[in-house]
Amino acid sequence: MSTNRPTVFAEELANELDKIPEQYWSNLLQIIRLFRESVTPASDIHSKNPAIVEVVEDLGLVHAMLEVKDEKPLSRQKALAEMERE
Repeated sequence: MSTNRPTVFAEELANELDKIPEQYWSNLLQIIRLFRESVTPASDIHSKNPAIVEVVEDLGLVHAMLEVKDEKPLSRQKALAEMERE
């Protein structure tokens, strides 16, 4: 973005939107709404919205899965020994 002026920003945004096929606009709108909600201070409405809670939980699950994807499973004995150390 070349400037912070709202009118120039709106024009640049409209130019980018023109480059996106219309069949993807509904997906883009969902992304924009989720982004807006993520940068808006949390409120009771946001924290109680099941769709937002589900997205956040899913994202957390994806991150957790990525963290352990290359780990080798422990044998039951090693896992039990490790749990006893904690």
